[in-house]
Amino acid sequence: MRAAFVEVDLRRIALNLAHLHSFVPQAAIMAVVKANAYGHGAVQVAQAALQAGAEWLGVATLDEAEELRHAGILAPILILGHVRPEEYEQCSRRGVSVTISEPDQASLAERSAARGGRAVGVHLKVDTGMGRIGGRASDVVDLAAQVARSEHLRLEGVYSHYASAGQDEEFTRKQTAQFTAALQKLERRQLLPTWRHIQNSAGIFLGPVAGTNMVRAGIAMYGLNPDGVNASPPGLAPALSLHARVTFVKRVPRGTPIGYGGTFVTDRETQIATLGVGYADGYRRGLSGRARVLLGGMHWRVAGRISMDQTVIAVDADFPVSAGDEAVLLGRQGDREVSAEELARMLGTINYEVVCALAVRLPRIYRPRS
Repeated sequence: MRAAFVEVDLRRIALNLAHLHSFVPQAAIMAVVKANAYGHGAVQVAQAALQAGAEWLGVATLDEAEELRHAGILAPILILGHVRPEEYEQCSRRGVSVTISEPDQASLAERSAARGGRAVGVHLKVDTGMGRIGGRASDVVDLAAQVARSEHLRLEGVYSHYASAGQDEEFTRKQTAQFTAALQKLERRQLLPTWRHIQNSAGIFLGPVAGTNMVRAGIAMYGLNPDGVNASPPGLAPALSLHARVTFVKRVPRGTPIGYGGTFVTDRETQIATLGVGYADGYRRGLSGRARVLLGGMHWRVAGRISMDQTVIAVDADFPVSAGDEAVLLGRQGDREVSAEELARMLGTINYEVVCALAVRLPRIYRPRS
């Protein structure tokens, strides 16, 4: 195994899901496993989430859905993002549901799906304020009627997406009101589909929403705060940690420059411990000289610039450290922690990006082992 690896606690994912479900006990859960399950590993997380009671899986692309199907996962899958016109046929063959936002898209989907042999499940996307994809709430009845008339499309769901749940209560209420009104219109026309969902991770904490019966658990399922910047809320705990082994140790005198450009110079006799992880693994170069790493239960500063495959930390001269020792770059060691939020603040980003950026080339180790 490589000197660096990601560890994922699947029990923690199950516990996080159970906690989220307690806010919306009557709703089905869609476990969102796009972007390699936010860096955690799509297949293993999908399997764990389904075992924990999730009924649906959400992905961003057909390729992500195919990975799950190739692994033998038969649960319903919804592609939340864009599907190219020629891909609807494969969605039909693989039993993967799609998002439709407007009439032309529905027409393209119908023509392509006709070649796949069975009707494609469709979830209509209504834009209530996110401003990305999605049709107008006022057009949802006509779009639903178009899909319902099709031989090759099956009206299965309707959904929207909160833009500021947990941050802007008034805007969230307006989005909810728009979506509820759209559901009422569909019901009056007898076009209300089986699945109705608007709540993302942040929205789940608001409790049940009238007229809906499913929620989408994304970042919170992984134990991270949906606001992207603060520590995990009570009841959730991160499931992922990033580890690297010490590959080389040497003692250097005061005044020794370390790494590209010599941006770090020792101010006393120091042990330089090299870790087998770098920015090609998603441990971002922007953390150079700033991030803390746990080794031997103590925090040590990254010394100099992070390289493509290696990172150096400066350790006190008298601290016991040897090649093969395990360091934690993200997660807990003993009673100390390096959190995704801490790294995100240094990078000027959010916890989502920190975990999603972890490269596929990093082996994933799952606990408990299967």
